[in-house]
Order: sequence, then structure tokens, then C-alpha cells
Amino acid sequence: MLRKANSKQLSAFDQYYYDKTVPQDHLLRQIDETVDLSFIREMLLERYSDNRGRPAEEPEFMFKICLLEYLYNLSDPQVIEHIRVNLAYRWFLGLNLDDELPDDTTISYFRVNRVGLDKFNEIFQCLVDQCIEQGLIEAQPKRAIVDSTHIIADVAIPTWLTLVRQALEKVISEVKMTDESKASDFQQRYKQLWEELKGKTRDEKLPHVLELATELVEFADPLLTSDSQDSSAITMLKKIISDRKDTAKDRIISVVDPEARTGHKSDMRKIQGYKDHIMIDEESEIITAVKVTPANAEDGDQLVDLVTQFQEKHHVLPAELSADKGYWFGKNLRFLHENNVQAHISWMKTKQHNSGLFSPEDFEFDVDKMQVTCPNGIVSTKYRDRTKKRDNRKGYEFTFTKTQCRDCPLRSQCTKSKSVRNVFISEYFFDLKRGREHYRTDQYKEARQNRWLIERRHADKVKNHGLRRSRYRGTERTGIHSLMSTIASNIKRMSKLIGQKQSREKSACLTTS
Repeated sequence: MLRKANSKQLSAFDQYYYDKTVPQDHLLRQIDETVDLSFIREMLLERYSDNRGRPAEEPEFMFKICLLEYLYNLSDPQVIEHIRVNLAYRWFLGLNLDDELPDDTTISYFRVNRVGLDKFNEIFQCLVDQCIEQGLIEAQPKRAIVDSTHIIADVAIPTWLTLVRQALEKVISEVKMTDESKASDFQQRYKQLWEELKGKTRDEKLPHVLELATELVEFADPLLTSDSQDSSAITMLKKIISDRKDTAKDRIISVVDPEARTGHKSDMRKIQGYKDHIMIDEESEIITAVKVTPANAEDGDQLVDLVTQFQEKHHVLPAELSADKGYWFGKNLRFLHENNVQAHISWMKTKQHNSGLFSPEDFEFDVDKMQVTCPNGIVSTKYRDRTKKRDNRKGYEFTFTKTQCRDCPLRSQCTKSKSVRNVFISEYFFDLKRGREHYRTDQYKEARQNRWLIERRHADKVKNHGLRRSRYRGTERTGIHSLMSTIASNIKRMSKLIGQKQSREKSACLTTS
């Protein structure tokens, strides 16, 4: 149950004391003057009972505590301790000097149960709306930029052997609740096996532990899923066992955070956790869309979601969009073209480009006649339709015959094969062609020069607002972590831009008068 609105007020003495001690140019004063957070109460009203329970803390008050955490990179217990002694914090929260503070566990409950990922996203979008209303973002945004950075999972990454052992022990614990005798038997066998393996290396121990884990899965699977509800522990153990296959790609890295994954920043550098994908308005540098994925997700697969997220919330699209070569996907180029958004995306060259051999774009494709013409003018109409394949490589695979290629003067520039030349024509052939042509224009080169601005926004979130390591576990709660870091960064940016705008308006008035 909520108290009545504005039930808390500063006393005249405390207001006078704050006026004397909190500097007028303090960041929290700037935020209070320029950013409206009053909508939060109405937004969260449905999450509170009308007539049950003790009066709850005001939603705006609780959100401001969460905001302080991310503005100053504090934990739940730390922010309460700082509020006790920091007069600027108390003023920002509307607290008198003798007011009691909520327990730090109340912050966690508010964040997860009262707000949650959906409402945090609504708050973020409402603040972007304020930026549009204030003119910080144009009603028709000129250019947006997209990029991602990594978030380290809030876990210690175990070895494969430790991971299997942890998952095995979790399943034994669940079996114990259903069949205590069998669970004790597996526990005893596991304990005895571990004693026998003393002195052996991890690689020598792993097959034996996997063998016991496989036997446990065969016994426990029907037992734990007999009520038609999968056990998270048995599902996890089965996946960890299957992840040992060389073909496995989406591998679990922790039983504590089973949604975290391993990605690659480069050939040498791994990311273990999640990715934070954002879109910013280039002119204001306000972050306008956010998405969190496991670290193994492709950057290019998120572009459409980021642009659509902004369009659905604000009913407008940027006129242009910049991105690095990680977003060079045919589906992205087509989506942007169909929505009249100019794509400034770096061209990702393939192995064929680097080898110096003719690549598919060196061939002419006639979609009406369904034929390709090679650089030597030879035509092929023989192809396989791969547009219905389930993978991302959809298109048509054309083949030139031995007779066509045998005496070709350009053969050394075309293929190293002793038989025939195959040419894969992507489903997005013309979209990719259009993108390559634009890549060579002065308009693209001008847009590329400002792409570094998004790195500045990522750096602000990482260095100043705690983004780099997630405070929570799971994709949804890491999404909350990302959104709060983004909100803190955006609010700080908003207060600066609105303050500058107000100063210019005052100067203009003084000049006119």
C-alpha cells in the first residue's frame, strides 16, 4: 500500500541547511532541476496493493536510490551508508536530517518485484521521450549509431571438470528429494570415484566423471521429469555433457549463471558473460535503444531489434544509421533500405576478397533469367536453390562446367579448383551490392568519422556507471543492470545538455533586452 503523494516534506530548517551546504552546481541539483521523474509513481501504481500491508516507500524515492547506486557506482548496502552521511544524497531524496532510511534489502525487492525489466525499460523510454520533447533529439533524428560492448558475468568461471562436478552434485541433491536411497548410492559412488582419481590430471579425471554423470542422467531424467516439468538441474547436466562434443557451440559456462556464454572479442580474446547492445542519437549522444544478449550472440543479429525498439516506442526512425563491419548482414541492409534509412555500414570482406580471386560481386546476376555471367562473359544457368535452408547462408549456388572454364584466360584469377567454379549468389545480392557502392561514397566516409562517439557512451557506462561486470545473474537481471547503467548515463547527459540549452536561452534574452 502506498502513502499519499507528497506525504514527505522537508522542514524549513533542513531546507535552509541544505541550501547552505549542497553546492548549487552539484550534479544532483542539476538533475533535479532538469529531469522529471514524477511519472514513476503513476507508472508503478499497479504494482502496489490499494488497501493491504504497511505503507510502502514512495516509488520515485526508491528509484532515486537505485539511480544514486549507478550514478556513483555503489552497492545496495553502500548506498544506504552513503545516504546516512552525504547531505547531497539526502537532499536529492527529499529526506530530513532525522528521517529513517529503508533497509538495503528493500532496494533489492523494489528493483526485482516492484519494477522488473519491463518497467525499467518503460522508465528508460519515458526519459528518451523527455529528450525528444526538450529538443535534445530531433523529432526526425538525423543519424543513429549502433555498437556493443561486453559485460562480465558475476561468476567465477570453472574448469570443465569442475563444471561437470557442480552440475552432477545439483542433480544428486534433487534426486535425494524423490529417492533418498538412490541418491545416497550415487553420492557414495561419486565420493569413492573421486578418491580413486586422486593424483590424476584433470584430463584423466574428466572421462570417468562424465561416465558417472551420464549414468546419473539416464536414471534421474524420467524420475525428475515425471510430472511433465523439466528439472533445471537435470536439463543443465544433460546440456553440459552434450557440450563436450566438438560440434557444440552454445556451451554453458557456469551452473550459477547458466544463461551466460563465451563470446570472442578477437581471435585471441574471449568474453565470458553477456553483451550490451545500444543505439545512440549521434547529435546528442543520448542512448535511444538497449538490448542484452549472451556473449556468443552475433552483433549483426541485433540491429533490426534495436531500430524496431526505437520505432515502436517513439514512432519515428533515424534518417541514417552508422555501424561497423560486424553489422554487415544482407538482412540489415535490406531492412534499412525498405524503411528508407541510409545505411553507413562498413563492408566486411570475405576470404575471397583477401585471396585476390574473383568474388561473387564480380559476376553479373540476372534474377529474371536466373543466370550469372562471369568476368569473361561466360553464362551459367545451372544452379541449386538454397533459399529454403534454415541457416543464414541462403541464396543460389551456380556452377560453371569444365568445358566453360578449361580454356578461360582468367582462370588463374577465378579459381584454384581443378574441376569447376561454383558461385554463391546470396539472397541479399543486390542489397550487398548497394551497400558496397555506398561504402565508396563521400557520404559514407563523412558518417564514419563520427562513429567513435558511441565508444564514448560505452566508456561512460563502463568506467563511471559500473557496466563492465554484471551485479546480477541471468539475462533478464543483467538487462536490468544494463538499463540502470544506461539510465544513469542518459540522465547525466540530459542534465548537461538541458543546462547548456537554458544558459543559451538566458544569454539570448539578455542580448535581446
